[in-house]
Order: sequence, then structure tokens, then C-alpha cells
Amino acid sequence: MNKKQLTAAIFTLGCKVNLYESEAIAESLSSMGVEIKPFEDICDIYVINSCTVTADSDRKALKNVRRALRRNPDAFVAVTGCLAQREPEKFAEIPGVALITGNEDKISIAKQIMDMYSCERTHAEIRVLPFSDTLQECFINTFKRTRAYIKIEDGCSSRCAYCIIPKARGPVRSKPRQDILKEISLLVAGGCKEVVLTGIEISSYQFDFIKLLQEIDKIDGLERIRLGSLDPFFLSKELVDSLAGIKKLCPHFHISLQNGSSKILAAMRRKYNAQRALERILYLKSVFPNCNLFADVIVGFPGETDEDFNDTINFIQSVRFLHLHIFPYSQREGTEAAVMENQISPEKKKERAALLAKIQSEIKNDLLNEFINSGQKANVLFETYKEGILKGHSDNFIEFSCPSDKNLSGTCAYVVPVSTDGETITAYLMSSSSLS
Repeated sequence: MNKKQLTAAIFTLGCKVNLYESEAIAESLSSMGVEIKPFEDICDIYVINSCTVTADSDRKALKNVRRALRRNPDAFVAVTGCLAQREPEKFAEIPGVALITGNEDKISIAKQIMDMYSCERTHAEIRVLPFSDTLQECFINTFKRTRAYIKIEDGCSSRCAYCIIPKARGPVRSKPRQDILKEISLLVAGGCKEVVLTGIEISSYQFDFIKLLQEIDKIDGLERIRLGSLDPFFLSKELVDSLAGIKKLCPHFHISLQNGSSKILAAMRRKYNAQRALERILYLKSVFPNCNLFADVIVGFPGETDEDFNDTINFIQSVRFLHLHIFPYSQREGTEAAVMENQISPEKKKERAALLAKIQSEIKNDLLNEFINSGQKANVLFETYKEGILKGHSDNFIEFSCPSDKNLSGTCAYVVPVSTDGETITAYLMSSSSLS
């Protein structure tokens, strides 16, 4: 009689680092004969890769553990990630959870699951290791999307007043350049066209960052390189000038801005003031004139006045970001900001987030219409094809939707913009020739 094949599903919360690590966990389980299925399916094994950047992230992690157990009360449920690292007892209190590991033990979680799967479990086993001085080996060999995330570092040595992540991820540890090049080369050989270099703070990469990019730039078959979020402090004139020499680097940058008020940035313990950040971002735009910028912004930080908030609005309007990730400030126990005076009410934070989102939506709509009216064509890497519609992104990360009678997913084609709904540009195909 054939042995029943085990099935597993992984639910990922949080950043691109977590997405990358979840893919590595899935590969490990697959190599052991486990079939990976959607999280909505009834499976033998569930892995929840948690985040703890906000209180809402905590709630979502706990909620999805309970969802998995309701779906299959007999399943082996394992939890890992930042909340599991910081507060494993929150998961241990949920009947049915079998294994809880921190970030440092995350890469071996697949083996731990398989070792424990057939054992009788009466309570959750917690395995949260102290952080080491070096980065644990973690690689992926396949990719499920058109672009692949590549983790080049982990941890953060900054001590921003609002952030719990250094306690959940540990100090900066970086992946050696040759390991990164080997990983990307294998992915490209498998058909990958675009890679995104990611980490908790890639600006803190401990080896030669520009040399790394120069070497990646030489990999045959790779079409595009994107960067994860960048600290404005990192964007010196010398660094930006060096980035301009990377031929495959996409003119799309995600800025870890956090706020547009110098007073609030100082309270946050960021490494720059608003003026310096603005100068560096505008210089980046001058060197990459067709670039689009994304940014992270926190509203409602303790002590933020209406004047401070207006400084952020003015900053956003000056730069004209294509997209903002707007976070109402979330108190994290164990951080300096959590006990600061003049905490902002939830209502005021919600109001400011909504206003900033409205302003940003208008900016994005204007940018997309300006692009259409400029008469420029765009080179789009298509990612999906459904019901006769191709969807993908240009090098500067504008999303395009194109009618097509062919599935061109995974290839690049030039398109002519026609119209926009304020989020996506509708276009028609000019050429379907792949750039590969």
C-alpha cells in the first residue's frame, strides 16, 4: 500500500524577507516529499511565518494559527517569524500548536517538523535560539513569481525609537557575495528575469554593496535588478552616482523615510533630518529622471502636532512618490516610543492616515496621467495572464494591464499607454518580442 503523501501550507505575514524565507521553507519541505498546497486547503501541516511590526501584525498571526487549527484540528501547526521570536508564549497558549521557532532557527524548521510529525504531542515545543554572529545559510533554487526575492542580509543595528524588529531579528549579518551570485545564477538558469535584493536593512550590507551590484549586473540572462528599501542616510551623492553605472538596475526605489518632520525624525532617532532626506531623494531623482519612488511613512508618532504632520504632507508633495506605505504609529512594548508622553489618539492617527492616503492617491493619478500624456512607450515584464488580460510592471514599477490573445507571462514587451484608473495603466501591446 502506498504511503499517504503529506501536504503542507504556509501563511506569510510581513516583509519580503519573510516571503523569501517562506519560499526556502517550502523548498525544504518539498525536498522531503511534502506537497505544498494553498493555505485555504485542508493540510497535514501548517506553517505560519509571523510578523510583529505592528499590533495588527500580531493579531493576524494569532488569527491565522486558529484558522489553521479550525480547518484541521489534527494538523501539525508550526509557527516561526518575528512574533514567535519575541513572544513565543502567545502561540504556546493556543491548544494544538506543536512547534514554535524563532528567526534564528527558522531555516531548519522543515527538518524539525518532519522529525516531530509522527510523535505524540501534548504541548507546544518552543525552540527560540539566541542570535549568532553570522547569517544562517538560506537559499532558494526556484521561484513562483516572475521576480525572485534574494535575501542579502538579516537583522538591524539601528535603534529607532518605534521599532521592535532589532529584538526580533538580531544584529546585522550579511550573505557573502559569491553565495548571492550563485543563488541568482541558478534562478536565472531556471528562467528568472528579475531579482529584488532584500533584507531587514539592505543599506547595512556589510560587504561591498556596489561591487555586489556590479557582479550581478554581469549575469547573462538576468534583465532587471531591484533594490529593497533604502535609508535616506545611505543615499549619498557618491552612492547614487555609483548606482547609475549599474545597467540592469531598475529606476524604482523604495525609501525608508518614516516621516517628513525633522522634529519627529529626531524623536524617532533616525539618522537624518527632513532637509537632508529631501536633498538626497531629489538628487536620486535627478540622476534617475524616469524613476518612480515608493516610501514608508508613519503618522501619529508620539508628540506629532498638526504642524509636524503638515511637514510630512509638504515633503510628500515635494517628492511626488508613486506609492506610500502609510502606517498609523503602533505602540510596541519594549521600545522607547511606547512610553513617550503625548501619545496620539487612535482616531487622530486614523484621520491623518486617511488624509495622507487621499493626497497620495491624487499624486499617483497625476503621475500616471503625465506618463500617458508624455507619449512614452513602456517595457513591461508580464507576470499574470487571466481572461485575455496580461498584467505586469514596467522597470519603474508602474503596473500595466494589456488585452492579449497570447499568454506572455514571464516575458518583456513594449506597450503603449492609453488610460488609467488611478492605480493601473491600460495599454496595448506594441511588440511581443521578449528581451531574453
